[in-house]
Amino acid sequence: MTYQESFEHITPQFLAASTAYHTDSGLSIRAKGTAWAGFHTAFKGDEGTELVIGEHCEVEIVFLQEVEQLLVEFYVVSDQYPDDVQMLIDTEGLNYTLPLEPQRNFYWITLSGSGFTEHLPGPVASQPHSQLLFGPFRRLTISTSQAGTVHIRKLAWTRTCRH
Repeated sequence: MTYQESFEHITPQFLAASTAYHTDSGLSIRAKGTAWAGFHTAFKGDEGTELVIGEHCEVEIVFLQEVEQLLVEFYVVSDQYPDDVQMLIDTEGLNYTLPLEPQRNFYWITLSGSGFTEHLPGPVASQPHSQLLFGPFRRLTISTSQAGTVHIRKLAWTRTCRH
């Protein structure tokens, strides 16, 4: 059975640090830290509300039961894309190339539970995109850098079935 949480029905609001927001689908969502996160009016695509994780923030989503696989529908808003920076340098006619590749991982995903922890770089998608994460896990943590915000539109998951 597939469970789903789309945030479109939630009233826009900030997540208070260390205070859990509980959804009807059994998720517990809380911001860890002092940076902003919350449910805000959708920026791209569908109307409604989405979970937005601001710069330098960490949000933890705890599932009621162990997750076998999770589909995350999201996009990233950032003003620091490497190709854009190089294009500005080229436009100004400067004889300069970036000495180091600018940071491409604007956020990290941590899956934990069932005795293990896995850290994954978050993919960058400026348009709505889906990513499939495999478990088993009970906790999803998204940690952002200074380079952008992560907008989560929907989560869909299947629970682990143990015989």
